[in-house]
Amino acid sequence: MTQGLPSLTIEHVIAAVDLPTLPDLATHAPLWLSLLTVFVNAVVGAARARFEPSHPWDLVGLSVFALLMGLGGGFIRDVLIGNLPAESLRTPWALCTVLAAVGVVLAAGRHLDRIRPLMGLLNAIALGLFAVTGAAYALDFGLPAISAVLVGTTSAVGGSVLVSALQARVPDLLLASAPFALVALVGAVTFVLVAPWSTPAAAALGMSAVVLVQFAVNLSGVTTRPVTAGRDPS
Repeated sequence: MTQGLPSLTIEHVIAAVDLPTLPDLATHAPLWLSLLTVFVNAVVGAARARFEPSHPWDLVGLSVFALLMGLGGGFIRDVLIGNLPAESLRTPWALCTVLAAVGVVLAAGRHLDRIRPLMGLLNAIALGLFAVTGAAYALDFGLPAISAVLVGTTSAVGGSVLVSALQARVPDLLLASAPFALVALVGAVTFVLVAPWSTPAAAALGMSAVVLVQFAVNLSGVTTRPVTAGRDPS
């Protein structure tokens, strides 16, 4: 009588494959990468103030835009999961990075168009890092998977929403436009699906998914479609 073969699970397959060691970018991202993410978002926020013709924003306004765009997503994440004080305020590095971004926009803002492709790539990386970090923190705090996806997506786009509110305009992500929120959603969902087996792999795949989807969106010019009717039936 022969014994049956032991059943294989996905954990056994992963353990048997000699994969390279991946850094855990979701919960232990290197400081330089976190600060680069803050810097890129803060530059985008400060640029939105400097180059908006309808309002004469001063230095305070420009700095507030940079602060909310650079750190607003992290603020929202930490408030939603009760991780207070917000992590970006526990050390001086994040705020110093925002100030550096303000200085760059004031000194060389007119030349940012020359590095637009690089800024687009860095912005996609920042979007992905915010999405997977928000989802990872939510899971660590015991939230269910669907809530973690919400936290990750909100964290990725929250700074832009706050800046739009100060500009007294409807956020682009609520209108028929480039699908930034949906791109962030892809990253958060990817992380949550893979995280039960490997958090580092989930973070790498989530960020890669965001960068690739964002690249495809930029290349094809895809936008979301309006769902509102032309006339109120009431």
